[in-house]
Amino acid sequence: SKSENFLYTPQLANFSVTNNIKNIETDMTNINKVKFIKDMVKDVDFDKQILFTENDKIKYDYVIFAHGAEINTFNIPGVKENCLFLKTKKDADTIHKNLKLLNPNANVAVIGCGLTGSELIGCLMDQNKFNITAIDGLSGPLQMFNKSNINKTLDLWKTNNINIKFSNFVKRIDQSTIYFKDTKVNYDLAIWCGGVKISPLSQLINKKLNLDSRRGILVNPYLNFYKNAFAMGDCADTGVFPTAQNATHQGKYLAQRFNTSFKDQQEYTYQNKGKLCYIGEKNSIFENKFISITGKAGYFIGKIIHFYNKI
Repeated sequence: SKSENFLYTPQLANFSVTNNIKNIETDMTNINKVKFIKDMVKDVDFDKQILFTENDKIKYDYVIFAHGAEINTFNIPGVKENCLFLKTKKDADTIHKNLKLLNPNANVAVIGCGLTGSELIGCLMDQNKFNITAIDGLSGPLQMFNKSNINKTLDLWKTNNINIKFSNFVKRIDQSTIYFKDTKVNYDLAIWCGGVKISPLSQLINKKLNLDSRRGILVNPYLNFYKNAFAMGDCADTGVFPTAQNATHQGKYLAQRFNTSFKDQQEYTYQNKGKLCYIGEKNSIFENKFISITGKAGYFIGKIIHFYNKI
């Protein structure tokens, strides 16, 4: 990895606004019996079982790819040049510094209202400092939640004067303006939360092995894709929506298989324990296949879940 720190991504949006959350990263070099190499894999010889990095080559018996995905700008002109992104702690620090430089009532645009963008809007709303615009090409935020929770999110945002721009795909962005097909929005700071795409390393692997997928490395139900090579997390195409929860389950599944010398022949199945999103004013929405909890109760459930996951 190019970073020695593991990042707890569900707290990124909050951290980027308030910057006061402790233990958002864990130093991987302090984990016993794990050798950390700060480097990037550039190529793989699967038959000779060799990883080629920028500085070395590494022989392996088994390999698990977990290098994630990349931010997707959909090749929209001006996005890379004019927007901030939120994927790493460094990104969060940059957003926080830029927010501190803004004048009160500055115009902040958040583009992409999935989990990351919606939590960011909720945290910005709590600051009560800026004029916030929520932008998405879909008809509303948080499309992975049920309609009732989507409407509750919209109602809360509208009550707090969030400028709503849904069913509007961004066409281009310059230094001060976001352009749509028939309208435009001026901004002082724009943050892009528009999704992810397959990484160059995953593309390279798929091409080498004739794997047909635009989402990631195409794996079988055992998270295996070639002999003793495996993939998990956002870099793997399992047919399931990529989330931190799914990656955690995949890691535990693979660890169990390795620790039992592959005697366990059970296929990986994603057990969805629920979705959680903070939407502002100490309100969160939580739902799974059994229950749906919103408001302050959802907020306290979220606090418990994040505390449990970080320890």
